[in-house]
Amino acid sequence: MSTPISRDPVAFAALAGLAALTLYLMVVGESIFLPLVLAIFISYLILALGHAFQLLKLGSWSAKPSLGLTLAIISFIVVIGLVVQIIAGNVRDVVDAAPQYQERLQALLGQITTFIAGIVGQDRPLTLTTLLNEIDLRVLVGKFAGAFQAIASNTFQIFAYVAFLLLESRHFDRKVKTIFPDTAQEQSVRATLSQVGKRIETYVLVKTFISFLVGLSSFTVLSIAGVDFAPFWALLIFVLNFIPYIGSPLGMLFPTVLALLQFGSLPTAAIILAFLWGVQSLVENFLEPHMMGSSLNLSPVFMMLSLSVWGAIWGITGMILAVPLMVMIMIAFAQFPTTRPLAIMMSETGDVK
Repeated sequence: MSTPISRDPVAFAALAGLAALTLYLMVVGESIFLPLVLAIFISYLILALGHAFQLLKLGSWSAKPSLGLTLAIISFIVVIGLVVQIIAGNVRDVVDAAPQYQERLQALLGQITTFIAGIVGQDRPLTLTTLLNEIDLRVLVGKFAGAFQAIASNTFQIFAYVAFLLLESRHFDRKVKTIFPDTAQEQSVRATLSQVGKRIETYVLVKTFISFLVGLSSFTVLSIAGVDFAPFWALLIFVLNFIPYIGSPLGMLFPTVLALLQFGSLPTAAIILAFLWGVQSLVENFLEPHMMGSSLNLSPVFMMLSLSVWGAIWGITGMILAVPLMVMIMIAFAQFPTTRPLAIMMSETGDVK
């Protein structure tokens, strides 16, 4: 039995060519498209917050859509102000302290290889020390600092896009009705856009809340343990938590390594890692599934592929945006007979209604 794709090879070839061209334009036009995609992501977050505020009730009173949106914008601005304060107060300190921790890292690696050499009966430290001494914390920290600064440098452009997107949303219904005068076609388009919007809003709002809880709990653990730059590491954990599968382990790794260098005690670093893993597992394995449910319906294989592709295109920022972009692509593919098999393959359960 032939599939819609095999029945229309010309349309499928045209789609593949369009996809290749789109990927090429995203790579060469990163400075243009990345701020726009980030703005769309932020717009969904603000709209989701606005809808959440509308659900709040005090007796018979409930917030109107305009008030909910206003409260969401104010909340977002306050949070951004706090993030800027954390970045401004910690990133430079982390970069400046990197050489000191670099020396501790080299000394620790030397002790480890000397210890291993003694066990195996070597007179001198193993040559692994020379290799590991090439690890430069200044370079690693500088890359993360550069990523934050790159986003900060596009802040005005991103916020300008957000403002115009929110303003354009008021006239979106009228535009859809004008573009699709046929009632049945208009309803189909509206249903598709509504499905995309609801699922993206659910993901963005829930994932942001979960990441905030993970970051806050990690900040508490690191502060109690006395780890240096706890606000910075908590912010990094918050950001990396948006990256499925690999984000959380990376977020725990960096402050754990710093704790090992700071205190010079492997048991202390292990205890800090255990607490970080415990609080993150509690939130992500119990609270997140309850709140997120099966709303995304994404195949883990295609999710990992999406992380690789968007990471190659736009780096860490692309990996953060990989899941919402994949949801949008899957839902759009499900609406057309030619691409519906691809949507089914991208889904976890095969149900793409």
